[in-house]
Amino acid sequence: MQMAIFGVLLALLAVQQRATVLSLGGCAALLAAAAMLAIGYRRVSSRRGRAFACLALGIAVGFAYGSARAHWRLADQLDPALDGVTLSLAGQVRGLVQHRADGVRFAFVPDAGVAGVPRRIAVSWYPDAAAPIPALAPGQPVVLELRLKRVRSQRNPGGFDYAGHLFAEGVGALGYARTVERLAAPPATDLAARIDRWRDDIRRRIAVLVPPDAVGVLTAMAVGDQGGISDTQWTILRNTGTAHLVAISGLHVSIVAALLGGLWGWLWRRFPAAVLWLPAQRASVVAAALAAVVYGALAGFGVPVTRSLLMLLIVCAAWMSARRPTPGRVLMLALLGVMLFDPWCVLAAGFWLSFGAVAALLLVLSGRHGVRGRVGAFAVAQLSVTCLTAPVLLVLFGQMSLVSPLANALAIPLVSLVVVPLVLAGAVLPIDGLLLLAALVMGVLMDMLAWAAAWPWSVWTRATPPVALVVLALAGSAWALLPRGTPWRTLGWLAWLPALLWLPARPAPGTFEARVLDVGQGLAVHVRTASRDMLYDSGPSYYRGGDAGARHVLPYLQGLGLRQLDLMVISHDDKDHAGGARSVLAGIDVQATIAGEGVRLETPVPGRPCHAGEGWTWDGVTFRFLHPASGEAYRKDNDRSCVLHISTQSGALLLPGDIESRIEQHLAEQGRWPPSSVVVAPHHGSRSSSSDALVDAAGARAVVFSSAHGNAFGHPAAAVVARWQAAGAEVWRTDTQGAVWLRIDSSGVRLGAEAAENLRYWHPQQLSAAAADARLETASPAE
Repeated sequence: MQMAIFGVLLALLAVQQRATVLSLGGCAALLAAAAMLAIGYRRVSSRRGRAFACLALGIAVGFAYGSARAHWRLADQLDPALDGVTLSLAGQVRGLVQHRADGVRFAFVPDAGVAGVPRRIAVSWYPDAAAPIPALAPGQPVVLELRLKRVRSQRNPGGFDYAGHLFAEGVGALGYARTVERLAAPPATDLAARIDRWRDDIRRRIAVLVPPDAVGVLTAMAVGDQGGISDTQWTILRNTGTAHLVAISGLHVSIVAALLGGLWGWLWRRFPAAVLWLPAQRASVVAAALAAVVYGALAGFGVPVTRSLLMLLIVCAAWMSARRPTPGRVLMLALLGVMLFDPWCVLAAGFWLSFGAVAALLLVLSGRHGVRGRVGAFAVAQLSVTCLTAPVLLVLFGQMSLVSPLANALAIPLVSLVVVPLVLAGAVLPIDGLLLLAALVMGVLMDMLAWAAAWPWSVWTRATPPVALVVLALAGSAWALLPRGTPWRTLGWLAWLPALLWLPARPAPGTFEARVLDVGQGLAVHVRTASRDMLYDSGPSYYRGGDAGARHVLPYLQGLGLRQLDLMVISHDDKDHAGGARSVLAGIDVQATIAGEGVRLETPVPGRPCHAGEGWTWDGVTFRFLHPASGEAYRKDNDRSCVLHISTQSGALLLPGDIESRIEQHLAEQGRWPPSSVVVAPHHGSRSSSSDALVDAAGARAVVFSSAHGNAFGHPAAAVVARWQAAGAEVWRTDTQGAVWLRIDSSGVRLGAEAAENLRYWHPQQLSAAAADARLETASPAE
């Protein structure tokens, strides 16, 4: 059985890494093969043969099940013909409404009847500042005027897959509400809506009673809503390895089950007639199971909660039937239940961390002798969890907290035994002091965690290693944690070395690599030589808060294991180029900066302006600014852009910023345009740039357009794309292909794109050239 469950896990992993989905006919064929394996299983005599048969059976069933669920989920996505269309839809608000300073976000379930509209839409509504925002509650009937969009996300190496996240959540489209009308009809009365309204009432009560800095954390512990936790608090929790404390985890579920089950058993024993009808021990088990289910519903049934709930229900069922399953079998059955409930759970970091932590505890504590005392057992448990989850943290986040063991040694008992019971009691009982006391204790704990997170060595960042090296490190950790007497046990720690020492290969001297990141409507280009790293522009800042530097640039750089940038160039002062600079400077050590006129960077490192003719050489690669010239005045910020040319004997890259046709013509007349193998199109492909003067002088074999899908400016303009194509340049676009990389070395110029290398079946397919041209021709030409 355990091998079959492991086979299901492997199959679901394979399904979620595919760019296409197995046909339904193929699913039926796999199920038929699985049935034949099940029939022939009894005829296999050897133990090893039975293990392989179970593994093959699990793989066949898991692949068929995962593919079939994918088909059903894909059928519930927005029809491409409705992408960008505005419709008036009636339906209901579902889940908890997320309030922001300038609007709200919520899940919307439209009434049936509109073909091509999915069953669940993630809605954002930003009303006029003067208009009051009406209160929206779960189950509220509404009529929305929605502009519908297919779910897309920026695609960068190691970046967060927003489209995959929403697909796993069952969201089939994004909706931007223009008007919201509440209907007079009564709210929905189904069980899910009632539970959501209960959760909403608890959240509102916490928001009214406790100090603002504690609202987000306590709300997350009470009802599983993490939307109110600030960025600063998340940074503290991540850097100390305690982020799991604010997520309703298996530990919280176990505490609730143990407390309520024990209390109910104590009360049950007070009534002899009840004990004669049902023994007190079984009554306690039933009460614990019901309490866990209710708390799971209150928490929203996340992966850790579902895992713990399933494990608890399995144990309760075994107790009721007088069975005693082994802890490992209970864990495997819970694993199977979670995967059947949510085949996309294997994409979530919480899935691996949750099951990994429990597996570590079972490995070192189940039947282990020689660990004396509760303090010793807790120390061993904490060490084992840290060792087995560290490789997972490295591959998922590119970093691990070095203060995590000490921080958790303080935080786990305090949160589990004090804060969580106070929060839950205060949520269900009309005693305000319980919530206030929980807020006070949590505030003191967060101050202590902030102090630990501020230590210079609190977080260790490494390059994200390949999966094979992570698996090797996990196997070595598991081997090293086995009981004493296990052969070569201490050598298990050596299995960590390949993952810890691994670094991505750098270009050879005299060559370079560059990657145009997918940052939406903006620009950020990372350039690498044999020993140096440069960032040209930092991506945009966002109207609703945040910037591309924090969301896309830093995670990409950290995934490469970079601890410093030798140079950051900000071409000019527009927000789509300089908007992420502050986050980059705060998140990584930048040795030097060069910026266009008017750019002000908050950095202790002295910067200097760019001037035409200035240049330098790194590892045999020549960098030279072509513009702006000293002493010349320009009317626009765009025309002041730092134009950078990077060249080797094998080819060259041109980074022109946002210069426009007048400057392009001026440089051409002065003969200042050198040949360039690859050009990042100026001004994102605007009609006011990429003139014949630049296109003819560059003679590029490829052009890269960095812009957002469906942007309001119509970038890149169809005429500009056609102009580059007519000159023989191959067109690459971040809006449809994700981040674009290029390598220039002795073998020539090579380019590739993230979408082609890491395409998943839930990503919107790349636009065909004809469809892209049609969209460009109808887009607004506003600049």
